[in-house]
Amino acid sequence: MRHRLTVADVMTTDVVTVPEHAGFKVVAETLAEHHISAVPVIGSAGTVVGVVSETDLLRKEEFQRAAEAPWVSRWWQRRRRAKAAAVTAGELMTRPAVTVVRDSTIDEAARLMAARDITRLVVTDADGYFLDGIVTRSDLLSAYVATDREILRRVRLDVLQHALWDDPFGVEVSVSDGVVTLAGELDNRSLVPIAEKLTREVDGVVDVRNNLTWAFDDTVTTRN
Repeated sequence: MRHRLTVADVMTTDVVTVPEHAGFKVVAETLAEHHISAVPVIGSAGTVVGVVSETDLLRKEEFQRAAEAPWVSRWWQRRRRAKAAAVTAGELMTRPAVTVVRDSTIDEAARLMAARDITRLVVTDADGYFLDGIVTRSDLLSAYVATDREILRRVRLDVLQHALWDDPFGVEVSVSDGVVTLAGELDNRSLVPIAEKLTREVDGVVDVRNNLTWAFDDTVTTRN
């Protein structure tokens, strides 16, 4: 079976959290002390109930000294003012937290971050309730700092040994700065794009140069 890196492979497991009843000052001090920009909030049942970020804290500075304006009637302005009046993590937090389960692939986590325009995800257990870790954009990018030797090993294992042809030794693989070059001859032409697709899916591969050839063109339909 091919192995794909999962969130559990790259996440941080030593996660700083605050309880739902933690006060504003405690949350601010926690962020400052640990040099982090957000912290998961844990409810009384031990589950993740939300996330408090620096942005949430700054609502107080933004609104609490500002005079009430007649145009502050839109729902998002009212929500920001509610954050400004908050005094506990439970009132400050954004809920629900955007989460990902630990066995999600790094591709899935990256797409979720992009869709929500956020830089971190709370990682939960398989049931999606209890905190397992935190994964950030930099964590996801760590897949691409694998050495060329490691990428070569992954390609040989995930593509050549689990591929759809009988003679993987007819394929030559080389890696330079994360770019994989495939060369050699396969039995059938239909296997060439499959080899490239499987190689592109290997964690850490930046690009693929497909120089494969074939002995038999099985994509051509012969007519009697």
